[in-house]
Amino acid sequence: MFVNGNNTHNQKGKLTFISVGSKFQTQLGELMDKLKSTGTSFVRCIKPNQNMVDHQFEGGSILSQLQCSGMTSVIELMQQGFPSRTQFTDLYKMYSSFLPPELARLDPRLFCKALFHALGLSENDYRFGVSKVFFRPGKFAEFDALLRSDPENLAQMVAKVRKWLLVSRWKKAQWCALSVIKLDRKFNIESIAILMYRKRLGCI
Repeated sequence: MFVNGNNTHNQKGKLTFISVGSKFQTQLGELMDKLKSTGTSFVRCIKPNQNMVDHQFEGGSILSQLQCSGMTSVIELMQQGFPSRTQFTDLYKMYSSFLPPELARLDPRLFCKALFHALGLSENDYRFGVSKVFFRPGKFAEFDALLRSDPENLAQMVAKVRKWLLVSRWKKAQWCALSVIKLDRKFNIESIAILMYRKRLGCI
């Protein structure tokens, strides 16, 4: 009888242990999924209150922890630069539906450039990287608001995108033509120099 009682007690303890472990694993998985969905680059853990109570935040204690960990300095530094960033492909997926098919087929990087110029964004407010675009504080929200503001402005924006593409392609073609001319001149000069050198050798 005592043996059976001990077995029952052990089984209850084991079941309790498994349920606590499963709950922790589930909560940890949910937390990781949430962090991944926000695109978080790093995580700083702080204690919200001294009583270890859910949904209770003590402002003074939290601020002190953030200051001691250097987070306030990091935030100030980020605000002076380009804290917001996103992939060209992500912007393309978000906003390509706003444009007609012939413009939506653009390369994601070129699509972003055309869109920014069409909306009149200042080049000081963003920077293009290899695969991402970086925004100054608050500028991404401003860009999003401009794009979604008024459907009647969509036709004007499309016209501006087309105009910018034409100008951009014309400048590129002009630059290519000038490069060919420069190479041709360089080749002619080198050819003349070779002929003159050969003539001098013949005279000698």
